[in-house]
Amino acid sequence: MDGALNFDKLMIDNKVIGFLVLISLLASCVKDVELEPGSYEPKIVIDGYIESGRGANIYITRSSPFLAEYDSASIRGSFVNNAKVTLSSSSGEKEVLTLFRNDSFFPPFIYRSVSISGEIGREYLIEVELAGKKLRAVTTIPEAPEISDYQFKLESDTTGFPEILITQRRDKAQYFFAMVRSSLENENLHPTLEGVIRVQAGSDAVWYTIQRVRERRMSYEGEHQPYYKSDFPKRQYHIDDEVLVIPGAVDSISYRVILSLFKDLSARDNPFNFNNTGIESNIEGGLGRWTGIARARPIVVSGK
Repeated sequence: MDGALNFDKLMIDNKVIGFLVLISLLASCVKDVELEPGSYEPKIVIDGYIESGRGANIYITRSSPFLAEYDSASIRGSFVNNAKVTLSSSSGEKEVLTLFRNDSFFPPFIYRSVSISGEIGREYLIEVELAGKKLRAVTTIPEAPEISDYQFKLESDTTGFPEILITQRRDKAQYFFAMVRSSLENENLHPTLEGVIRVQAGSDAVWYTIQRVRERRMSYEGEHQPYYKSDFPKRQYHIDDEVLVIPGAVDSISYRVILSLFKDLSARDNPFNFNNTGIESNIEGGLGRWTGIARARPIVVSGK
């Protein structure tokens, strides 16, 4: 699955925006304001996931203070490429992850498993050792969602929404997490607008509408020229688009963490909406998320 959620950037950007808004308000009341940065100890931030049938992918960075001045040197200083990352499973597998580099993305360093692939129903533990500190996190890969049907729901002669029919589980709720990619847009796989949704237990099936959302691109490629311009109907896809959907499911802990991330994104996009609950994390000793994802069969939805 391409791309990560970029936990560190989401958190820092929102703080910076909130801070600037606060300063602008204070400036109207106080003539001279001097701000001096206090002592700050960077925290280790992990953005990692393991999918059923695929290996683990982990990005590690260091957090930055509110008043940090960003340049190429400080950005490079946030990258972590000297950690020891160990992955183990509830079935007894164990592997020290291998560091790979991809200069097209931020951060460019990624720790990957070579021999261990995710399996449904298993638990996965990561242990990160860096600069004398030890971090750990546990996740599980639940059952994959069952998709019984899909369609392209027309809103006009040329636009509409992809929809997929999710079968409910009789005994428990499931936490649906999907990745999407437009064939007309120059984009990578990325999460849906909501990030995750909770599908209640039941004996029926529920339609889930996929609303178009721009990829929050973290690559070093040239300036992105979107296919969908600002005057295109909001959240809708063109009828000729072929939307790749990879349905997935996460456990309840990952659901809460990812949901908090997307609530923070929503607050960041709306200057009048502040996220007072903060971003949750399941990393012991640091920040971020470690997520197990159960993949279902990929689907291509189009109105053609």
